[in-house]
Parts: sequence; structure tokens; C-alpha cells
Amino acid sequence: MKNDKKNKSVEGGDRFKLQVDYRTIIVVKSKAALQMWMNKYPAAKLIA
Repeated sequence: MKNDKKNKSVEGGDRFKLQVDYRTIIVVKSKAALQMWMNKYPAAKLIA
């Protein structure tokens, strides 16, 4: 399928959605990665 990657679930650990700017949303898999992105982009919002 064309959108095969979108349908796969990640097992284990937490997933965090972070809105970096008004159109960019990234998904991080660990709290360490979340802290790194929050340090790079202080105005980022945690949305899920």
C-alpha cells in the first residue's frame, strides 16, 4: 500500500506530538527527545 507507514503502530514507550510552528507537527518517542526539541523550539506546544 502507498500509505503503509501511517498505519503501523509503535509498540512500547510513549509517543508525544509536538507542534513546532503553525504547520509543523512532529512525533517523538521518548522524553529525552521531547526535551531536546523543547530546548530547540521554546515556543513549541505539546498537543498529545
